[in-house]
Amino acid sequence: MKQSKNIIRLFENVVWDETMLPSHISMYVSLLQLWSTNQFRKSFRIHRDEVMKLSRIRSLATYHRCIRQLDTAGLIDYAPSYDPYKGSLVEIIEDRERSLRKTNTIAQNEQKFVIPDFFEVELYFTERDLSSSEAKKFFNYYELQNWNVHRNKPMSSWQAAARNWISKQQKQVLTHQ
Repeated sequence: MKQSKNIIRLFENVVWDETMLPSHISMYVSLLQLWSTNQFRKSFRIHRDEVMKLSRIRSLATYHRCIRQLDTAGLIDYAPSYDPYKGSLVEIIEDRERSLRKTNTIAQNEQKFVIPDFFEVELYFTERDLSSSEAKKFFNYYELQNWNVHRNKPMSSWQAAARNWISKQQKQVLTHQ
């Protein structure tokens, strides 16, 4: 019974949110299954490999995008763990009002910048045939800047900053030849 209400809420979100894809549905159903396995505890721990296997998601980038967007949509509360043995903490949000407050807050703020994990930046750079060390330089630089750009203006898109970074690096290489 608990799961059916949550699945209905998911499909309501899918109808109005064009960013929700089949991978989101698959992941949410997998999280509901794990929640059931954990006797519907308020919060429970998940391991990325297990969720990816259950939801048939093969890409790390897709996994992280989906889990963050489910959190942003107010369907779950996600607290990532950086300890691979501990697992991340997830809470399935049952209270519709709480979920709506979360989505309304995000809608008011329009796009909220989310600090990327290093592996996302690394994946972005390697997809563009750049080295992992260049991704590390980019990540470290902006981490030191608290993910602010020119004159302490908050960053709105790390991908745009990465494109500028890559463009500047390529110009430097051309001028030194």
